[in-house]
Amino acid sequence: MQQTLSVDVVIIGAGIAGLWLHHRLKQLGFQSLLLEKNAIGQGQTLSSQGIIHGGAKYALNGILSKATQAIGDMPARWQACLQGEGDIDLTAATMLAPHQLMWSTDKLSSKMVSFFASKALASRMQAITPDNSTALFHHPDFNGTLYQLDEPVLDIPSVLHCLAEPYQDSILQIPTEHEMSWKTIDKGVQAIQFGDELTLTAQHFVLTAGEGNETLLAELGISQPQMQRRPLQMVLCRSKKPNQPLPALYAHSLGAGSKPIATITSHYDKTGNVVWYIGGNIAEQGVGKSASQLQQEAEKLLADIMPWVDLPSLEWAVHAVDRAEPKQSALTRPDTAFVESVDNVHIAWPTKLALAPDLADKTLHALQQASLQQHDLDNTPLPTCLQPAPFAPALWDRVF
Repeated sequence: MQQTLSVDVVIIGAGIAGLWLHHRLKQLGFQSLLLEKNAIGQGQTLSSQGIIHGGAKYALNGILSKATQAIGDMPARWQACLQGEGDIDLTAATMLAPHQLMWSTDKLSSKMVSFFASKALASRMQAITPDNSTALFHHPDFNGTLYQLDEPVLDIPSVLHCLAEPYQDSILQIPTEHEMSWKTIDKGVQAIQFGDELTLTAQHFVLTAGEGNETLLAELGISQPQMQRRPLQMVLCRSKKPNQPLPALYAHSLGAGSKPIATITSHYDKTGNVVWYIGGNIAEQGVGKSASQLQQEAEKLLADIMPWVDLPSLEWAVHAVDRAEPKQSALTRPDTAFVESVDNVHIAWPTKLALAPDLADKTLHALQQASLQQHDLDNTPLPTCLQPAPFAPALWDRVF
């Protein structure tokens, strides 16, 4: 017997964007359902390094770009949540590091040094001495330049639990045994149909499925906005001997260019071993290379940027991830979080993990502009075909 379930908003995609928006809608008293095809956070979210960017790394060319300004307020906003004073209570989330480091083994240009010391960046970074840094830089053979960057690094699995657990009964896995189809009307979407068992109606539908938005847009016959993919090949390594782990490091290695040579964050696998997760130029330039070639390049890179460090014998892995975003000319990086509405369908990409709160603001504004109405709670039991979505395991426990 077919069941009809009516809610205010259906969100598809339980990554950081969908979870943040769902949490906000629930707080505001709306009936929101969050649907996930696979597992919570499985895509781009758990492929992130957990950095709450404030835009400083986008200003290494000495210019405060639109991207830098758009994301500049995000660290403070996340910090408020971590202290229980923001939009969402993230006090139970784990902060891996309150700040990051930026270092260069070469002498930085006078232009870059002047810019780092400018009023524009004074509240975001400070020059520090090795003695005031992590033990890794205390070595007498380190003669480089060192800055502290006030952007935290978070353990993303713990953030996902904070976002999901208060409303986990309404975060549901899309049933694979029932074909999912859309019931459209002249102006937008009326419902989602799951085989012959369930019709799910809503006032509004929000797509936060990252890469999955492309398929959803095709199913809906929506040609604009379009999606782009910007691929990365991230590199991971950990000590082969857990009793001789890598040191915890959260840092950007700077060169002469306008992008970090490497961005290293440290994470803990299920055995407690430290995993270095390496992005930056090596990840962008590693696209299309074999795992063995990229491993060799990463080993050489680490020797070049930290020659004073005696690393243990390492185990390596490579992780390919596509950054899914609204299409830009020449596949450039979007500057801000993106929401575009087509009738009652709202297509959203945060473009950066740190911009998830801003994306929720923009989506809530779009829903309010579209006259979203709040209804009394529907106590109709959920059909058995909709089961709670599981949490995806951390990346470090999947790739090794």
